[in-house]
Amino acid sequence: MFRRALLTAIAFSLLAPASGSAGPAADARAIRAGLTSAVADGRLDPADAYRYRIDVRRCREVLKLLRYSRFSNLAAVLHVVARHAPRFNRRRVLALFGMLELNTEYLAVHPMPASGTDIRDDEGVVYRATWSHGLQFHPLGNFAALNADLTAGNDERAEALARALVARAVGPSGTSRWEYYFSFGGGRPPWTSGMAQAAAAQALARASVRYGDLALLGAAGRAYRAVADGLVMQLSTGPWVRLYSFNRLVVLNAQLQTVLSVANYAALADDSRAAAFAVRLRRAATDLFPRFDTRYWSRYSLGRESPLRYHLYVIDLLRKLALRTGEASWTHRADRFDRYTTEPPLLAPGSPVRTLYPIPADGHRDVAPIRFWLSKMSSVTLSVAGDEQSYRLTGGWHTLIWRPGRQSPGTYTPTVRAVDLAENRGSAALQPVMIRLDREPPVVRASVARRTLTWRSVDEGTPWLRLRVRLWRPGVFKLVRLGIHPLSGSLRLPLPRGRWTAKLVAFDSSGNRTAVPLGVVPAP
Repeated sequence: MFRRALLTAIAFSLLAPASGSAGPAADARAIRAGLTSAVADGRLDPADAYRYRIDVRRCREVLKLLRYSRFSNLAAVLHVVARHAPRFNRRRVLALFGMLELNTEYLAVHPMPASGTDIRDDEGVVYRATWSHGLQFHPLGNFAALNADLTAGNDERAEALARALVARAVGPSGTSRWEYYFSFGGGRPPWTSGMAQAAAAQALARASVRYGDLALLGAAGRAYRAVADGLVMQLSTGPWVRLYSFNRLVVLNAQLQTVLSVANYAALADDSRAAAFAVRLRRAATDLFPRFDTRYWSRYSLGRESPLRYHLYVIDLLRKLALRTGEASWTHRADRFDRYTTEPPLLAPGSPVRTLYPIPADGHRDVAPIRFWLSKMSSVTLSVAGDEQSYRLTGGWHTLIWRPGRQSPGTYTPTVRAVDLAENRGSAALQPVMIRLDREPPVVRASVARRTLTWRSVDEGTPWLRLRVRLWRPGVFKLVRLGIHPLSGSLRLPLPRGRWTAKLVAFDSSGNRTAVPLGVVPAP
């Protein structure tokens, strides 16, 4: 169906005026140059290169018909292929151009699916919808699908997928790696995943046993060696799998899944080294596990709480480890994490809030910093005096700002409600907030030495003073406006000639006034 619709779309495109962006045109040139170079270097057969040139031409023709997200996503896939043109070889181009063909056929007749959606081609190869990158070849998704097909007894599809994935493996002699070709999380492609590699070893070993195919077992062994030889990092507790080859993120679910995958591979392949490696991975997970337990929820990685689906995934992995090892400690951990999904979030008030003076809005004690502690990631709603603010917050201490505006003076008690990721609810009353009007004049001390005025003031309701100096002598009165100044300071007075009796008048931001006699101000 896809191919028929594609041919129809191309036929119509031949009647349409030429169009397209400079991006796809430049990418197409880069791909053609990469194919030419790969043939010249013996990395690619001429017949294959010819077929891939046709794929590029088809993609360009379909792009002329598309708009909006379908255009941008197909163009993004073409660009991904172009980025890897200098590295074209027989196995890599199979993955890249298989991806280009699938995207061209699919997006010619379908809208771009939601991110995370899996689409499979005629061989069962999985391509995952990735925001702004089209449908991307996804190693972990593929080996999860292979495991699922084997478990479900879909033998024909599982065998075809296993062979298709082996054909797409790359890597130095003795290892097989499946690459991700799009940019993600700061990593530049191509990148690999230790968790995906371990899943590959497990799935291919299962397929080998199911179909009696030693070639698949050999591929499983090469997939495992890619993990053990380059996709682990050494922590103080022992080896930890690299979920992403480009960083050192310590992820709990990746370690637990890798333990299970490698142990399963080792048992199927009778690989004693892999079995010993799985034990070391499990011990490292045991020793570091307390750091993934907040006592209220799990952490996805060190310092980051788990989204709900990963929290539930870890519970499932813990129960599988309990079954595999017979160790009750894994069951206890699973039960504790499971309990967190039924416990409401806890909230506790923080430090008292200083009295507010929001009228006038002078930038001084106009807003209330409301502090509280939250036990786990939740959707939080702060309510004060009929005002509500909602946030998604992680566990720990937080400070939210309430802006009372022109609320009447009085005492207000904020309340905070929390709904955790599993829909459990909790609430708490927080420290009261007092609002007052500033009706007290500022307390000011001031003096003049020579022509320099020095003052110091105390007024908790204002951030500044507006200063004036009144001068008089028999028959003459003058007013010197000094403007707005901090509560304490000094300045040189612009005094007229002669001797004057002086008085400092200070107004706070609410208009309250204080007068301070300065005595006789001598002439310069």
